Amino acid sequence: MAPSPGRFSWREIADLQSGVISEHDAMAAGLTRADIRARVADGTWRQPARGVLVTATATPPLVQQAWAALLAGGPNAVLGGSTAAALDGLVGHGDEVVTVLVPPGRRGTPVAGVVFRRTARLAPADVHRARLPPRTAPARSVVDMAEWCSGRDGARAVISDALLQGFVTIEAMRRALARRGPISRRTLIADTLDELNRRTPRMLSLRYKQLEAAFGLPPCRALATPSPDVPTGQLDVWYGPWRLLVRVGQPGPRRPQPAGRRTLTVRVEQLWQAPAETAALVAAALREQVPTEAADRPAVPPGPDEPATEWHETVRDEHGEADQGGGGGQSPAVASSQMRELPPWEAERAAGQLPVPPTA
Repeated sequence: MAPSPGRFSWREIADLQSGVISEHDAMAAGLTRADIRARVADGTWRQPARGVLVTATATPPLVQQAWAALLAGGPNAVLGGSTAAALDGLVGHGDEVVTVLVPPGRRGTPVAGVVFRRTARLAPADVHRARLPPRTAPARSVVDMAEWCSGRDGARAVISDALLQGFVTIEAMRRALARRGPISRRTLIADTLDELNRRTPRMLSLRYKQLEAAFGLPPCRALATPSPDVPTGQLDVWYGPWRLLVRVGQPGPRRPQPAGRRTLTVRVEQLWQAPAETAALVAAALREQVPTEAADRPAVPPGPDEPATEWHETVRDEHGEADQGGGGGQSPAVASSQMRELPPWEAERAAGQLPVPPTA
């Protein structure tokens, strides 16, 4: 694993590999077999696996254990699964066992605390060649973790946590799954990604715009979010003249409401599965609020959950433009001709009439 053994001292090679060096590289750097045996015998060095030497006496951290397992795996071995994910920053899914991916024909000596998994499908895009120790890229690591989990619920939890932590993206996961080849949980992983994609603010905004046009609701303002592609399951839309905030997702902490302002909470499942019911709830809430033209009221600074930034998101009408589906799931329905018809609010505003929310 060391670059050009013989051109570096054994200390330089070991420092590059967190204190771990192969016996072959140590001898290429000038040490004799007798030197190595003497250091192991007096406890200065340890030999956790055949042909692998640890030049530090302290308890090995994860990266040192990973290097030792990797060198024991032989040429072209890379760290994978939870080991690679932990080294790249995924929290909450560590494993005491180090996972190493090796070529399909490799037959190695068993090593305590190490699992060697043979794989014939490891594309260049699935490996971090510039990071040490060499390991699979985050998306491939998560796909493998989901495949190797003991249960289906655990597989879904791994995928969800990785996305919520910003460790991977849905599209990167889909590409890694396509490269992975035949695995037993391909459908489970693809369906989980599709379901989580429906919970991203971007897709919730598109769905809400479709509902708004289909049922003749007045145009709202979708409030910006810092992570539109993370499946947070939350979206805020603001109806300024009615001082109504529609919150899609779990209700947030209770805060004192400014005078005349109201918050309506809608479940994510309700938005997707019961659009008519959702539109009726929004229309009823609008009717209960007293609309106020923006020009007739003093400027009000944005509240804590009312950012000034507007998220400009359009409804894609042509088939395929909004397709973000993957695997075996279904992409959200494309807006129908009825949904593309402009509601009558523009005509009422042009005639100088105050928009009145319709009955959904």
